[in-house]
Amino acid sequence: MPYTIPNSVDALVAGQASPDSVDMGIITAGSGLSGVLTGCAATVTGANMVISIAAGIVIVAGRAAAVAAGDVTVGAAHATLNRYDLVTVTNVGVKAVTAGTASTNPVFPAIPASSVVLYAVYVPAADTAIASNQLVDKRVVVKLPDEHLVYFGF
Repeated sequence: MPYTIPNSVDALVAGQASPDSVDMGIITAGSGLSGVLTGCAATVTGANMVISIAAGIVIVAGRAAAVAAGDVTVGAAHATLNRYDLVTVTNVGVKAVTAGTASTNPVFPAIPASSVVLYAVYVPAADTAIASNQLVDKRVVVKLPDEHLVYFGF
């Protein structure tokens, strides 16, 4: 289920249900042909800080990049403070985790340049394993006009 802002009753924590400037940046990028064309679904085992990302294709500023299936690792949690991280893909298909700053009132980190956001990750204090309810799908699905499909070889 692409791009989500959950209702507060469905969220693990209230911050997952609060749209902010990063959410607006993700949505706005989609209107400028930056987002996910296909795939890039996430899965977690709940046994570690690893998120598996399925293969897919992203579009960054109108240019396609293939994303190979693979894992990204969320950095160690702070001992006493929570944070939000972003799972992103660059304009050349490289997956990454951008860590936010641990805080009593955490906010999302800035979206890295030339990247598309796939997921927001809530990292509670002292966490040792990422569960599916810690992920919020932020994939903005973009649809290319037919003339672009030929250009990109689709």
